[in-house]
Amino acid sequence: MLIEGTPGEDTWLDHLGVEVDSTATVHAATARLSEAGLATTEENDTACCYALQDKVWVHGPGREPWEVYTVKADADTLAKQTGSACCAPPAQSADGQPETARSCC
Repeated sequence: MLIEGTPGEDTWLDHLGVEVDSTATVHAATARLSEAGLATTEENDTACCYALQDKVWVHGPGREPWEVYTVKADADTLAKQTGSACCAPPAQSADGQPETARSCC
């Protein structure tokens, strides 16, 4: 997902997403990524971008965030209302520890 900057600001890559056909495929991706030694963060039944989704987040070799997700149903809201940042993975510091989420769709 590219975030367009306001006039005078740069456009930047927020995250990359891979949509898959089922929750089982998300779980298989989670297992595969974990077995490869990568830190993953799962979000199940989360409302994001007007869709109910199951997803897993991981950071690539360039520290770019990736999500593997499936859309389970339509949702009435753009974002989860419980303080979780939807459509934005948990940030990680240089030592790989999670940081506070920073934005939403």
